[in-house]
Amino acid sequence: MSSPAANAQFLTFYVSDSQFATRATDVSEVFRRPRITRVPNSPPSLLGIAGLRGAAAPVVSLSKLLGGEDKPSGEARLLMMKGDQPVALAVDRVGALTTLPTAADEGVRQGIGRLYHVEDGGLRVVNLEEVLLRDFSWSAMPRRTTVDVEQGTVEEVEDYLALLGFELDGQTYSMSLDEVDEVLSLPGELTTVAEAHEAALGVMNLRGQLLPIVSLPILLGLAGREPASAKVIVARIGDARVGLVVDRLTAILRVPVGAIGAAPAALNRGKGTAQVESICRLPDSGGLVAVLSSERLFSDEKTAQILADGRSEATTMAADETSSTERFVIFRLGGEEYGLPLAAVDEVVRLPETLTRVPNAPAFIEGVLNLRGKVTPIIDQRRRFHSEPRGDAIAPRIVVTALDDRQAGFIVDAVTEILPVRAEQIKQTPAMTGDARRLFTRVATLDGGARLILLLEPKELLDRAERDLLASLDAS
Repeated sequence: MSSPAANAQFLTFYVSDSQFATRATDVSEVFRRPRITRVPNSPPSLLGIAGLRGAAAPVVSLSKLLGGEDKPSGEARLLMMKGDQPVALAVDRVGALTTLPTAADEGVRQGIGRLYHVEDGGLRVVNLEEVLLRDFSWSAMPRRTTVDVEQGTVEEVEDYLALLGFELDGQTYSMSLDEVDEVLSLPGELTTVAEAHEAALGVMNLRGQLLPIVSLPILLGLAGREPASAKVIVARIGDARVGLVVDRLTAILRVPVGAIGAAPAALNRGKGTAQVESICRLPDSGGLVAVLSSERLFSDEKTAQILADGRSEATTMAADETSSTERFVIFRLGGEEYGLPLAAVDEVVRLPETLTRVPNAPAFIEGVLNLRGKVTPIIDQRRRFHSEPRGDAIAPRIVVTALDDRQAGFIVDAVTEILPVRAEQIKQTPAMTGDARRLFTRVATLDGGARLILLLEPKELLDRAERDLLASLDAS
């Protein structure tokens, strides 16, 4: 007599009308399909990465792997597969746990394991590794190292002052970027404080600590209310931290120290202008920008209490910040967020109405711009990342990135914040993103995995811009 076929427990699921199964022991968890962060220029079957259990995991469409289209419904699920390189498989719906005969040709399984296509009551093996290899390279990607800043670059930076520009009641102001810890959106609700200064809007919880929030227009004696798009500049003033509410951000500027002069005495006579420490002359007849003095903002007795409240919380926060942090400029393209190290961002400026066009240039080159006497190519990053501009992208920005003697400006939908990220919140991008992993070397996992931000490698961003430009010119 022949021995009966060995049975095992399987999880069944569907892609369109086709039924598949995998050993239940190969699946660590089943998730509802969350928001998936797209990775530009990644393999076609990779939907992106998702925050699953606080970690960034690659999400692969099984339908696309098998030559179909990804059309998720309310029943769509992700199967987190166990293995040397865990991956979440996107399927249309999950069936049930069932006992099925073990396939005789299963053999030795490595990595993720095998799937079984259920046909007429039998099982046909679908070798998942082989299917994945069609779209992905499983070889280890070369490690990228941080480029050390050369002494010459440091000396050049010292000749410039970095300013964060913003608007208050239709007027443009700025403050030293060295005094800015981060920039974030104004929360919907603040906790009010009794008998506080009229400019004190209340306090907010910032990573477990209370941060005093102050209306900068009211502090300066200006009219106006906080718009829905208002931002909070978290400024470090001495040993205190205070949130300054501004109408909107306008730019990050790097200006020569020689372009900044003392404010005329006439400006220091009124209530609102007494905090103007100096005036910056923008290059290329770009006008003047008032530079605020953070110390003067809280120099009188009434505002001194706000600073005292911020000082006590700042001391506590400094004691709690045991891990190192890195600051990033966060920008938006379509519905996705990306980050560039703040140290690699030279400027953030408005996209002018016209740029100097370059004859026979590729389509992604919008033109060139003269920045501090240097002709800088302006690249439409939306086209290079195949991102559709958002309908609310009414004020696109140019993020200027510089490295060594190279410089380029990248058009983005919006710059949303300056964000400090702790070292433990940053991980290497999953290898399954393929060649895109060279550009997006790291991913920041925030809010318990609910928010993922792809972090770009500045050198690779500039390298690719140069390669694309040269390839387009050679083909023309």
